[in-house]
Amino acid sequence: MAVYRITRRRLLAGAAGATAIAGGAGLWLGIDRLQGARFRRPVERDGAFAPSVYLAIEDSGGITVWLTRSEMGQGVATALPMIIAEELDADWSRVRVEQASADASYDYGSQFTAASSSVSSLWTELRRAGAAARAMLIAAAARRWDVATGSCSAVRSVVRHTGSDREATYGELASAAREERVPLRPHLKDPSAFTLIGTPVERLDLAAKVTGRAVFGLDVRVPGMLHAVVARPPTLGGSLRDHDPALALTVPGVRHVVEIDSGVAVVGDTTHAALRGRDALRITWRPGPHGGLSERSVREALQARLGGPAAIVRDDGDVEARLDAGAGGVEATYTLPYLAHAALEPMNCVAAVADGACEVWAPTQSPDLARRRAAQVAGLPVERVTVHKTYLGGGFGRRTGTDYVAEAVEISARSGRPVQVVWTREDDMRHSVCREASAHRLRAALEPDGRPAAWMHRVVTALPDAPPPGDDHRARRYAVMGAAGLPYAIEHVRVEWAGADLPVPTAIWRAVGHSYNTFAVEAFIDELAAHAGRDPLAYRRALLAQRPRLRHCMERVAELAGWEAGGRAGPGGRGLGLAVCSGFHSHVAQIAEVDATAAGGPAVTRVWCVADCGIVVNPDTVAAQLEGGILFGLSAALHGQVTLRDGAIAQSNYHDYPILRLHEAPRIDVELVASAEPPGGVGELGVPPIAPAVASAWFAATGERVRSLPLHRPGGDPSRSVSRRAPLARPDRPG
Repeated sequence: MAVYRITRRRLLAGAAGATAIAGGAGLWLGIDRLQGARFRRPVERDGAFAPSVYLAIEDSGGITVWLTRSEMGQGVATALPMIIAEELDADWSRVRVEQASADASYDYGSQFTAASSSVSSLWTELRRAGAAARAMLIAAAARRWDVATGSCSAVRSVVRHTGSDREATYGELASAAREERVPLRPHLKDPSAFTLIGTPVERLDLAAKVTGRAVFGLDVRVPGMLHAVVARPPTLGGSLRDHDPALALTVPGVRHVVEIDSGVAVVGDTTHAALRGRDALRITWRPGPHGGLSERSVREALQARLGGPAAIVRDDGDVEARLDAGAGGVEATYTLPYLAHAALEPMNCVAAVADGACEVWAPTQSPDLARRRAAQVAGLPVERVTVHKTYLGGGFGRRTGTDYVAEAVEISARSGRPVQVVWTREDDMRHSVCREASAHRLRAALEPDGRPAAWMHRVVTALPDAPPPGDDHRARRYAVMGAAGLPYAIEHVRVEWAGADLPVPTAIWRAVGHSYNTFAVEAFIDELAAHAGRDPLAYRRALLAQRPRLRHCMERVAELAGWEAGGRAGPGGRGLGLAVCSGFHSHVAQIAEVDATAAGGPAVTRVWCVADCGIVVNPDTVAAQLEGGILFGLSAALHGQVTLRDGAIAQSNYHDYPILRLHEAPRIDVELVASAEPPGGVGELGVPPIAPAVASAWFAATGERVRSLPLHRPGGDPSRSVSRRAPLARPDRPG
C-alpha cells in the first residue's frame, strides 16, 4: 500500500512564493501556443452557459466538463475537471465529466494522449477556462445588482456581494453570464489559495467502473451491429496466397468472409460465431521475406550497429580525445528485448460506414489520427468522420496506433453494416506492435578521483525500415530520451543513435525511450561507482549538484529506505539498489530491495519511491500511477520478452508472456515532494528506474552484474542475463 506524505499545509507553504504561477504567465508557453485560446470562444451547448469548449453550466447549476484526453486508468477524467473546477470556484459535487468526441462540431485541439502530457499540456488553458467562466458569472451578478465586480466573490458555485446579503447560484446566473464578454486574460489564483487542487478527490469515473456501467471498447453495441475477427499472416511480412471460405460459411451465424488489407475477415452475428468461422477457414499464406528471422539474427543485427556510422545526437566537449587518453577507460554493453504492450483489453473497434459518413467507437489514445485513418480507408472527407472515445482497458502507447480502426472501417464499408472487430489475446501478441529491442554501448574515461571526465553512449534500436546512417529523424523523436538528456554533470558527453533494420513493427511503449535508456545509463553509473570504489548514492550525489530537484528525491528515498553504503547486503541474501530518472518534466528516485535467495531468480520484496512532479492535482491518482508504473516496469524487468522464431513472434498469451502476479508484487512506499513548479508527467514516470534499481540490488546482494533483461528466463535460470562478477571492459583504445 502506498504512503504518500503530502499535506495541504506542505503544498500551500511550498506554493506561496510561486509568483510566475500566480500570474499564469510563461508556463508551458510553447504548449500553450499550440493549444491556442479555445477558452476564449463561447460555444453552443443546448442553451447552457458555455464560455469555451471545455465546460458548460446549466440553469440547474450542473457543471459539465468535456474530457479531451483518453481515460485509461491514469485518472485524467478527474484531474482535468479538478483544474477547471478550482479556478471556477465550483461546487465539486455538481461537476460531471463527459468524453469529448473527435468530429467537426467543436475544436478541442489535439486529443492525443501519450507521453504523460495530459495535465501538463492543459494546465494553463484549463485554468484560464475556469477562471474566465468565474469572471463572467461574477460580472453577470454585479450587473444584476448594479455593483462593482470587485465587491463580489465566488465560492462553491455561489456569487456573493460583500456588504450585503445578496447572493446567486451559478445556475441562477448562467443565462445572464452568456451575455458577458469572455475575458482575454482572466485572473488566476495564487496556488496558496487552492482548495481543491492538492486534495485526494474520489475519481469521477469510479462508481461507473465499480458497478459495471462504464463503457469500454468491448462493451459498445449499436443497432444492426455484426462482429468480425481477422485471420492474419502468421509470419512477419507474410501475405495471403489463397483461401476457401466454404467451410467457414457453413458455421451457424457466419454472414460473410471478405479479404481486407490485413488478411481475411470473418463476419458473423456474434464474436463466437466469427471465431468458429475463422477456425474453419482453409487458408494458405506466403511466408514473406523474413521467414528465417530468429532471436540470433536480432542479436546480430543490434550488435552490428554498435559499431560503424551513427547519428550524433549530442556532442559536448571533446569526448574522443578524452577517451583516447586511455586513463581510467571503461566500457560496458547492455541489451534489452522486444516487449509487448499486453493491455488487458485487447484491440477492438466498432465502425459504421453508411450514407456518405463514418462513425467510429474505439478505445483509442489518438482519436485525431483514428479519424484521419478512418476517412482514408472509407474514402470520405475527414469532416464526415466522427470518432467516439470509450474507456481504455490499458493503453501503454499501443492504442496510439490505428490498425484496428482501419480494419473495422474497411469491413463495415464492405459489409454495409456496423461491425465490431475484436482481436483475441493471441492476435494481440502475435500481430501487434512491440517496444523496440535495443543495444547500448557505453564508454567512460574517469578522473583520478573516479568521476567521469568523458561519457559516450551509442544507442541502437530495432526498427522496421530503419533510416540510413546519419539520418537522425527518429533519434530526435524519442529513441534517445533518457540518454541525450543525461542528468549527470559531465563535461564531455557524446550520444549517438543507430537503427537496426528489422521487420518487427514497433510503437511507443510506456516511458518511451526512457524505458531502455535509463536502464543502460543507471546500470553504467553503478558500474562506474564500483570501479571508483565509491558508494552508488555518494557517487551520484556529486554528479547531481546542478539537478537539485532530482538530487533531493534521491537523498529523500535513501532516508526512507535506510540506505547504507553500497546498498548493503542485508540478512538472508538481500540487497538494496538505487536508480533515478528525470523525464516528462518530473523527477523520481527509487530504491528496490531484492531477495537473491528466492527460487528461480531475484524476488523484489520492497520498493521506495520519491517523486517531484511539480504541483500535484490529485495526490491519490499520482501515487496510484507511480505504483502502477513500478509494477509495470517490474513486470518487464523480471519477465518481459518477445522472441522471434522462424519469422514469427513466438509468444501468444500470458502463459508464455507472463506479467507480474500478485504474489510477486512488492510492498511499495511512495512519497510526493511538495512543489510550486508547474505539473509534470506522472503516468510513465515510475517505469524507468525500477529495472536498474533491481539490477543494482542484485549486485549488492550477489556481486553479479546484470547487463541484459529480463532477469527471469524460462526455467527460472537468470544466468543468461547476469554476468557473474563481470569486470568492466578496459579497452586499450576505445574504438
